[in-house]
Amino acid sequence: MKRRLLLLCFIISMNAIAQKKEKEGYPDREATYEYSEGVTFSIFALTKKRTLQRGRGNLTEVIKAEKGRKLVQIIFQFENETSENQELDFSEIYIKDQDNELHKIDFVVMSMKFTTTNSNLKQTLKKKKKKYVMTQFRPSFDENEIIDELVVNGKVVKLEYVNP
Repeated sequence: MKRRLLLLCFIISMNAIAQKKEKEGYPDREATYEYSEGVTFSIFALTKKRTLQRGRGNLTEVIKAEKGRKLVQIIFQFENETSENQELDFSEIYIKDQDNELHKIDFVVMSMKFTTTNSNLKQTLKKKKKKYVMTQFRPSFDENEIIDELVVNGKVVKLEYVNP
């Protein structure tokens, strides 16, 4: 009897989570967008969190958004379809909010290389390779705002969502 009750609670909670995800939608992982000629990207994951942690052990930095606001983290998948190495410049990627303000990337992790300053926001993507890149944006967003536009190399990119 106890097991059935626990199973029922589990099913109800999973259903509630699924409905919330369906209501809000999430970026379509299959959609690809142009970064530059021969280089495309897709959104592997987009998360909004109240706090973000950087570093390890005693060197951990905690960044906290104000109440009612969230910090955005996006994991991109870049693909270089050319036969030459390509440069990715993360200082040219922004999130455009509902007030048309641009939020810049202030932290990048690519292949275990930690980059936290604007002078190091350029990375190399080798020829014919795919690479996942985790980015964090600032300042924070309203917690209910849906992130649906990026500005990449000066061009507005409208994100495709699944179950909006």
